[in-house]
Amino acid sequence: MKLSGTQTINAPRERVWTALNDIEALKTLIPGIESLDEVAPNTYKGVAKIGGAGVKGEYTGTLTLSDIQPPESYRIAGEGKGKPGHVKGTGTIRLAENGPRTTTLFYEGDVQVGGMIAAVGPRLIEGGAKLLVGQGLKALAQRVEQQA
Repeated sequence: MKLSGTQTINAPRERVWTALNDIEALKTLIPGIESLDEVAPNTYKGVAKIGGAGVKGEYTGTLTLSDIQPPESYRIAGEGKGKPGHVKGTGTIRLAENGPRTTTLFYEGDVQVGGMIAAVGPRLIEGGAKLLVGQGLKALAQRVEQQA
């Protein structure tokens, strides 16, 4: 399943970049995150509880940032497992300045699911994934804008 979109954030690109590389801000990107710990440079292990049709449950997984191009972009890869199944995905996050106080975050990625999650159906999974990504990006935007 392919995901892509944008989020406008009312903050300078440098501030958004800093947030995207801060463990506390990264936690806001993943709705339901209970823990996220750096285990190596740019590699994190965590636990998230997600509630929603067919994907409800606790997931443990790893998140890795690579191809880091400050303050413009990086690749993100993650995988998680839980009772409902497993999720694996890769993507790119890119930041563009829209003036001194506004940044547009562009994201695109590919996600694969397996186990009971896959039985829910592609349309429901895609809708749930878009909802989770949207919630995470809005939370990140609010966090960064409050710091401004």
